[in-house]
Amino acid sequence: AKGGKGDLARLRWWHDVQMKDEDQPMAKAYVAAGLARMGDNARARSAMRQAVRSLGYRDEQDWYQSPLRDVAGLTALAVEAGQGDVARQLQGRLENVVKDPDALNTQEQAAVLHAAYALLKAAGPISINATGALALPPAGGAPRWAVGKLADSRFVNTGKGALWRTVSVRGTPTVAPGAEANGLSVNKRLLSMTGAAVDPATIRQGDRIIVLVSGRSMQARSTALVVDDALPAGFEIETTLGADDAQNGPYRFLGELTGADVQESRDDRFIAAMDLEGNKPFALAYVARAVTPGEFFLPGAVAKDMYRPAITARSDAGRAVIAPGQ
Repeated sequence: AKGGKGDLARLRWWHDVQMKDEDQPMAKAYVAAGLARMGDNARARSAMRQAVRSLGYRDEQDWYQSPLRDVAGLTALAVEAGQGDVARQLQGRLENVVKDPDALNTQEQAAVLHAAYALLKAAGPISINATGALALPPAGGAPRWAVGKLADSRFVNTGKGALWRTVSVRGTPTVAPGAEANGLSVNKRLLSMTGAAVDPATIRQGDRIIVLVSGRSMQARSTALVVDDALPAGFEIETTLGADDAQNGPYRFLGELTGADVQESRDDRFIAAMDLEGNKPFALAYVARAVTPGEFFLPGAVAKDMYRPAITARSDAGRAVIAPGQ
């Protein structure tokens, strides 16, 4: 429809005959937007009403679909279809379900940004009277301010339309984040090259250690798992170990290692990705060398579902000490 080649007759048929068998809200909303663009506003409103009634739908087999993505997507499409009243209703609904940015998958992030852009565009020129705030250069066409204390600042929307606002708080944690487990578990062990436990406070410059990261899925379905283990400063990864390394040779004491689809030894971290079956364990390992003396923060390992970031786990953090070599 946007390209001027839409088939209005087929869209009308789909609305009249096929829509009753469709469960996905986004499919109905796209039809609504297409009908609106081609001038059939009555069917466009009917299709959008049916799309809104379908919100809450969830397909566990679809990596990209989520109820939040659908609410955000419908908000943007309602604006595009010229149904501002529906968009305003959905805006309130979206504000109630939007999550912490770190808990959004990429599809949800894109849909929320699309919704925010559509709402801001529909609101018309932005006019804000700000007091107790320092103006910053605009980002993406939107004004920004920095404040010392939020309670001491005041922002008044002097424009004609509603605005979508974002508040970002920056700071340094006073303590390291603790362990957590939500649908996954993960733990990290430091071992000597012969399999003995290593005290991170007694490492010497030049020592080689094995880092064993293991855990389990507590989900019934398969998980697109990514494991991110940040290195302490002072260490470098020498090599990653695969499933074959634990079956033969000097690393047999590690037991069974998981065959990951991807294993990367980056400058500052170990990364692995795999499809993990439901309720199954995983184990990954790599060899690191202590290269720089000092006392360093020892981050916890993080495991996360790439498409459902709220499914995550983190092991305890600590401190590592590298004594000068002899």
